[in-house]
Amino acid sequence: MIVIKELINIRRRTLITLLFFLLLVSGLSAQSTTRVRGTVTDSLSGEPIPLVNIYFPGTTIGVTTDFEGSYFFDFMSEASLMKVSCIGYEGQEVKVVPGAFNQVDLKLVPKVTELDAVTVRPGVNPAFAVLDSISAHKRRNNPDKYDYHRKTYTRMELDATNINPYFRNKRLQRDFGFIFQYMDTSAITGKSFLPVMITEGASDYYYRSSPLLKREIVNASKISGVKTDYTFAQFTGQLHQKANFYDNYLDLFEVRFVSPLCETGRIYYDYYLVDSVRNDDRKIYIMRYHPKSYSVPTLDGELRVDSSTWALVSARGVLAKGVNVNWLRHLVIDARYELLEDENIWFPKRDEMFADFSVFQSDSSKLISFLGRRYIDYLEPSLNPEFPKHILKLDNDVTMPKDVLNRSEEYWDTIRPYELTERETAIFDMVDSVKNVPLYKSIETVLETIFFGYYETKYVGFGPYYKLFSYNGVEGARFQLGLRTTEEMSKRVRLSVYGAYGTKDHKWKGGGEVLYQFNTQPFSQLRLNYKNDVGQLGAGFNALTESNILSTALSRGDNDKLTPVESISLEFEKEWKEGWDNTFGVSYSRMNPTDKVPFISPKGDSLRNISSLAFTLNTRLAWNEIWIRSDFSRSTLSCPYPRVGLDLTYGAKGIFENDYEYLKSVLWSQYDFQIPPIGYSDIYLNLGKIFGKVPYPLLKLHEGNGTYFYDKYAFSCMNYYEFASDIWASVMWEHHFRGFFLGKIPLLKKLKWREVITYKVVWGGLSKKNDGSVADSDALLLFPQGMSDLNKPYMEFGVGIENIFRIFRVDAMWRLTHRKQIEGIRHQNFALNVSIHLSF
Repeated sequence: MIVIKELINIRRRTLITLLFFLLLVSGLSAQSTTRVRGTVTDSLSGEPIPLVNIYFPGTTIGVTTDFEGSYFFDFMSEASLMKVSCIGYEGQEVKVVPGAFNQVDLKLVPKVTELDAVTVRPGVNPAFAVLDSISAHKRRNNPDKYDYHRKTYTRMELDATNINPYFRNKRLQRDFGFIFQYMDTSAITGKSFLPVMITEGASDYYYRSSPLLKREIVNASKISGVKTDYTFAQFTGQLHQKANFYDNYLDLFEVRFVSPLCETGRIYYDYYLVDSVRNDDRKIYIMRYHPKSYSVPTLDGELRVDSSTWALVSARGVLAKGVNVNWLRHLVIDARYELLEDENIWFPKRDEMFADFSVFQSDSSKLISFLGRRYIDYLEPSLNPEFPKHILKLDNDVTMPKDVLNRSEEYWDTIRPYELTERETAIFDMVDSVKNVPLYKSIETVLETIFFGYYETKYVGFGPYYKLFSYNGVEGARFQLGLRTTEEMSKRVRLSVYGAYGTKDHKWKGGGEVLYQFNTQPFSQLRLNYKNDVGQLGAGFNALTESNILSTALSRGDNDKLTPVESISLEFEKEWKEGWDNTFGVSYSRMNPTDKVPFISPKGDSLRNISSLAFTLNTRLAWNEIWIRSDFSRSTLSCPYPRVGLDLTYGAKGIFENDYEYLKSVLWSQYDFQIPPIGYSDIYLNLGKIFGKVPYPLLKLHEGNGTYFYDKYAFSCMNYYEFASDIWASVMWEHHFRGFFLGKIPLLKKLKWREVITYKVVWGGLSKKNDGSVADSDALLLFPQGMSDLNKPYMEFGVGIENIFRIFRVDAMWRLTHRKQIEGIRHQNFALNVSIHLSF
């Protein structure tokens, strides 16, 4: 828990609300929907019957039973007559209650038909002929091949399930007993649930296929159950993103599932042509698909196909049991299409997604979990429209007017595709009223402190608690306490300060920051920072902070090379348009030597300190990057293309004592990309050059790792101060196989471990004027003992297992070059690293 803030950047209020309900309550589904669930068995043998066609006449609502004879519906319609048909059995008709949960278990009576002798010869699977026709007409039927404008209405619900039966008999009943009247039952899980959050969003959405353009104008957004802010409104707006069954792969929850319409789908799925029905005088084929294996992410479901256009009428995908996916016990995606008569094209009408989030994936688990459902209604579609000029000029994919969160109920009534029932309206009020219960506020404060480090009063936060105590070789035992203002104090200005004391060096340290937020979108922020503390030069930017208790616990003992640094900096960060931002900065720093990190010239003189005045200009480009924005920060969520940056630093000379003139130029790129079905890769490139003569603390000190904690942007077997360069190029590559190999091994596949391999290489050089590794050097300072240049590339290779207990990752890393030990200096040729890795 103590490093959650160091490892995961999640919107605070949202997570805390969910964690609170995780400790207390339970479930999901729209209250006005009809929910039907059941099994179909043989009336004589009791065996389950797969591939039974169950549908509502006069609608496009239908499903077939899976291979265990189970089925479920969850739809918004007044249809009440359900028909059941299966070859070899008598058909049935059943009445269901609209707008309620219905448990309907069916027993079909076998139909006895006498036939003459027949000869059965193997032939081509008739389902393949349907698949071939769908593939031949994909270009015409795929909605993403068209330009269009449409309105969208999005509704998302989050509910908790598996209520503790003792809840109602204890003190909690007094504060929260009123919520139980809103419980309902899910058709998918068959379990009771209680809504804890509901969001609504209404948008105008513009899409152009080539060149690709996506623009969404969020007209209204409402969130009940969570603090209302623009962060969540962005998520509501982004929920138009859906699973397109015409694509080869479906990207859901960071997992790339093989689509049943993938061009190579027959490698992964078995297909069955189940039946055909007529709807509005159109013949509809019903086709079932089932995964052949579970070593790659696959679904189990059915497709309904129009026989005249070979377009999808509806599609369903259910998470196949046994697939190596975390935190999801159930996942269901439904897509329904409508016929646009003028174009004779089936176009998306409604998308639904259901997810059952749970720590344990067994259906018998009694641990409280969450159910989530997302509905998207597509309204008034217009194909190949002429886009307004102001839409084409927009910089951001998602744009929100200032009053997007303050729409009146009268406005909502005009844009909803259906009216809310009295019960639904009451649920909106219920999930909001829970936040006003004093016990809820107390639990929220405790959880917020545990997961985000600070104990917050109304205006001031104290922490972070994971830095209250640590230990290193320079300071000895270190005690630290910090304060910062909260959002209640100001949403524009944040002040923070901290102080620390070391029992070995008997020195006080501290620092502070003043942050002014001009705007959150586009992002614009001014930061003034002062610090007088010790720091580790040459640490990776993803490393644990030196004063973190975890860095103390996982230290390899190489924590005595910290450098006292006094610095002051002023930075202005500006997002000019989506995908382009700059940071302008000026900083002054003064570094002091220690016994382990001395400042000695080739003549034997000791420098009292090293000062540097630097001006920085950082440019960052990332096309179609998605951000999570809050009042004082933003964090990247995903980017489908490489992120590229150019960082320039100019050191000015002649203003302070012991300052230096130089220019440092760094070009970097980071890219995550999928290679289905064998996982995904993450590549980081870094190239740099320093022009000018500088002391070694201002050179590129290549990133070592002094802990047993894995840092993807550092070298696991490299010591701090082992290599320095003034020109360099590095590549860091990871590939995550997501269990592609281990999932095929009978005993290991149940563990759901996942393989990862790592390769890191850096090459660098030093000009003679900066090479302090020899005694007769022309450099300003001699290097510390053991530090040298990279006259040949340094390389590491590693293999690892992640998803251990779905949380931990263990890597074995080998140094491939520079393996020879140097007298008096010990380095590792092999390192074992651990880390926390959370993913679906």
